[in-house]
Amino acid sequence: MSVAAIAAVTALVGGGITAGLIAILHVLKPEYDPSWRMISEYSLGRYGWVMRLAFVMMAICLAATSVALWPFGGAWTIPLAAVALGALGAAFIDADPIMTPRAQATPVGRAHTVLGGVLLAGFPPAALIAGVGVATALGWTLAIASVVPFAGLVWFLIAAAPAHGHGGSPEIRIGWPDRFCLLAYLAWVVLAAVGVLSAA
Repeated sequence: MSVAAIAAVTALVGGGITAGLIAILHVLKPEYDPSWRMISEYSLGRYGWVMRLAFVMMAICLAATSVALWPFGGAWTIPLAAVALGALGAAFIDADPIMTPRAQATPVGRAHTVLGGVLLAGFPPAALIAGVGVATALGWTLAIASVVPFAGLVWFLIAAAPAHGHGGSPEIRIGWPDRFCLLAYLAWVVLAAVGVLSAA
């Protein structure tokens, strides 16, 4: 089995574990209303290690996707590895509770926001760049499919706009678009990995 194929399988397994762990957290921490609470908040308090592990697995699956696509797109896949660093950093730097106004955010919380932003806002363009880079070898499917992560990001930004730095609340429904983004990003990873395995 080639390095690209091994990386593609790693991406599939890592993505599956990420989704599974976050699904489990919805059961372990039912007090976090998924309609307005961010996924990152699961790293706070009891069972926080589960969310940290999910971030680590997501970083692994994104880095593995970059490696898997490298033979087909070369440097075009590097942005995916950069996004993986955002996920890895977020695993070890906890978010502030969503109700925290921006002016009262802790340095750790601000760092998490930056790293989370690298992941949340960085994935759609990284997916598009990688998709364009591998188009000659794998076709345009990945580039076209990047529309879905972009749509999730736009939905999130629209939903988050009313916060204006004042912190979240039950009226600001960013939880669902946050979770949609995660699923859309992982679905793109699955599509990329399957494409690599089909070409192997």
